[in-house]
Order: sequence, then C-alpha cells, then structure tokens
Amino acid sequence: VMERDEVIAVVNRFLEANCRAARGEPVDPLADLHDDLAWTMTGNTTVARTYSGLDDFRTNIGKAMSMQFRSGEGFGLNAVEYIVEGNRVAVVIKGRGEGFRGATYNNNYFFFIEVRDDKIFSVIESCDGSLVWRSACDTHLEESNGS
Repeated sequence: VMERDEVIAVVNRFLEANCRAARGEPVDPLADLHDDLAWTMTGNTTVARTYSGLDDFRTNIGKAMSMQFRSGEGFGLNAVEYIVEGNRVAVVIKGRGEGFRGATYNNNYFFFIEVRDDKIFSVIESCDGSLVWRSACDTHLEESNGS
C-alpha cells in the first residue's frame, strides 16, 4: 500500500510536467502515466471516451491537445485539493490556458486517479464540457429557451 505522500508525489509530477509542457518546454507531459493506462474523459466532447493504454492516449490526446491549445506562461493544470485513500486519490484541479484561436480556457476538473507501480494507472476525468467546446474546439454555443 502506498503512503499518502507517495500518491500525491506521482500526481504532482504529472501535473508539473503538464504545466511545463503548456508553457512550451520540451518535456513529455505523459511520462508519469502507466503503459496499461485506462483514462476516461466523461461528457460529450470530441475526445470524451475511455482510452486503453498509454499509446492510445498519447496518439489521440497528444494530437488533439497540440491542435486545440496554445502554449503560454501560466498555463497548465494545478491541484487545489487531494483526498487520498490507499493508492487512489480524488483531485480538484484548476486548468488555465488558451484555445488555438485565443479563447480563454479556465476550466475546473475533478480527477479520480489510481496509482500503480509509481505511475498513474487509471483516471476518470470530469470538467465543464461546454468550455471545451467553446475554447478548444472553437464551437459557438447558445442557450436553449427550452422550447
């Protein structure tokens, strides 16, 4: 069984690498993901599904992120709160960035993570999908009047 601090350290390495990559540094933001990764993105966006294996995630999400977001100072994923039980952790995360056409992307995430072999083994990710559509996918959304 992993200690609380060990689990948080794995998550923090992942988040820090993502922040560095979002700022344009030449780092691998997925280095702390397990080869047998299962990552589920909830919702109805173009990337919402379960990715099976690091190769699937890297090929599909890496490509989507590079096409949908710009890099810049202050961009990335920052943990706000952790709730740890054994090798599992719930993390509240603030995401900051900019879509490829300049739209602000300040999203809040909830990640439920399982750590195995000192790597992130599984993730269930939830966020405001409408913000993904507007900022990352450059989609115009309008509120329905209910009729």
